[in-house]
Amino acid sequence: MARKDRVPGLPHVVTTQIEHPAVLACLQNMASLGLCTFTAVPVNNEGLVSPDGVAAALTPSTVLVSVMHSNNEVGAIQPVAQITQLVRQQAPQALMHSDAAQSIGKIDVDVRALQVDLLTVVGHKFGAPKGVAALYIRHGVKLVNLLDGGSQEGGRRGGTESVLLISGLGAAAALALDERQEQQQHLRRMRERLTTGLLRLLPQDIVQINGPQDPALQLPNTLSISIKGLSAPSLLTQLSEKLAASAGAACHSSSGPAVSSVLQAMQLQPEFAVGTLRLSTGRHTTASDVDQAVQLIYEAACKQGLFLNN
Repeated sequence: MARKDRVPGLPHVVTTQIEHPAVLACLQNMASLGLCTFTAVPVNNEGLVSPDGVAAALTPSTVLVSVMHSNNEVGAIQPVAQITQLVRQQAPQALMHSDAAQSIGKIDVDVRALQVDLLTVVGHKFGAPKGVAALYIRHGVKLVNLLDGGSQEGGRRGGTESVLLISGLGAAAALALDERQEQQQHLRRMRERLTTGLLRLLPQDIVQINGPQDPALQLPNTLSISIKGLSAPSLLTQLSEKLAASAGAACHSSSGPAVSSVLQAMQLQPEFAVGTLRLSTGRHTTASDVDQAVQLIYEAACKQGLFLNN
């Protein structure tokens, strides 16, 4: 939509139902103002979008396709490279963007292999200070300036940059690259320990692990686990001083729990969705941290009256 060689008619954007609100809410707002139309392609029950599904949504008016590299709630790694190939074939006028906020520092991301035009990087997701991000723009891609009035950032975004934040982003990126194999292995070991510990204590008939079953399609650090009968928001409130996590639903007293758009798109059963916890491991997570988290979650679930194994 910011491309200089616009197509006739109202611009059309293709995205997915599981994008971050930074994408979906922006498109919803622009559509409400009559600035564009958009199609949000559904995903399967593992949180994966079909390349053919994206291709089927393309139109002659499509100017942008935005598909996240990996999902922030269930860790599903999307087939961005395959989607890019189809976009090039069927809608050569469209730009291809991928939100890689969740992927950098956790899995390998190569813009040359993905062949994307644009790719978003968010610093604090891989150790840089909060408040700094970057947009990769493929050589030759022309965009309308975001902020005029200054020559900074090639004239695309006027305004004095924060050298400290930029330096922090660069240092964190270099460290993530140098330590990528070691960190990926560590994150996966800690997540597997977390998964095994919870499954050992919780009855199998009330537990569901969300996301891709194939480890190759799953972020190494992200665990989305649903416990039938559990109120995840209540559990997190109870453990707020001891455990950092998030829930797949938020409490609303007047209308009941509001399930996340990602879990809705995956068509997760409501009784599991309201009991969904999103847990992540990090570079500083230890085995002791994981074991403590497992015990805290188990004990808090027991206090909600669930008939769990002792």
